[in-house]
Amino acid sequence: MFDFYESKDTLVTKSTVNWRIHKLVEKGIIQRVGRGKYRLGEQKEFHPKVNQSIKSLYTILKNEYPYLDIAIWTTEWISQWMLHIPGTNKTIIEVEKGTEDSVFYFLSAIRKNVFLNPSIDILDKYAQENKNQIIIKNLVTDAPLQKINSLRIPTLEKVIVDLIIDTEILSEYQGRDLESIIENAYQFHSIQENKLLRYASRRRKREFVEQFIKNII
Repeated sequence: MFDFYESKDTLVTKSTVNWRIHKLVEKGIIQRVGRGKYRLGEQKEFHPKVNQSIKSLYTILKNEYPYLDIAIWTTEWISQWMLHIPGTNKTIIEVEKGTEDSVFYFLSAIRKNVFLNPSIDILDKYAQENKNQIIIKNLVTDAPLQKINSLRIPTLEKVIVDLIIDTEILSEYQGRDLESIIENAYQFHSIQENKLLRYASRRRKREFVEQFIKNII
């Protein structure tokens, strides 16, 4: 973009170009998709609707563990982008490493269909049919999160990476359905590439995730 402006005005400064870029983003003409990377169109943030069930579950956990880092989301938010919508949804609860057992036992006493880092076999054998599942797993340090209605939920970048990597827990969301989810996510929302790849690096899968997405987008 600097080269473009410089071709029109050889005396233009980088600070002037940065200001023009800022105004273009502000007006919705371009959107940021990474550090120093932009594309045409208005910035479209991922702000899913949080239903009462999720709010209630999060409140119960925060009341019991007020100082614990907790993130929560539901596959209901991305099912709309699938070719084959599952009959049930999964609520994913992520907590600090070392606390997952405590949270699991607490939640199992008051809710059904609760699982701790389950394999496909465990879910096939023990998950109750036609009932939403609650999955508890570790929260990766510095995972990208956002706040919606006082709840901490993952950013869309984190959801995409987790869908690609967590093939056991999220087995229903693989194959062509995962491709459809990613295609729609990139079409309808602004994906921050740097944030996505930084999180993939935290999970030690950067190259795999980057190539996976390149094969789709």
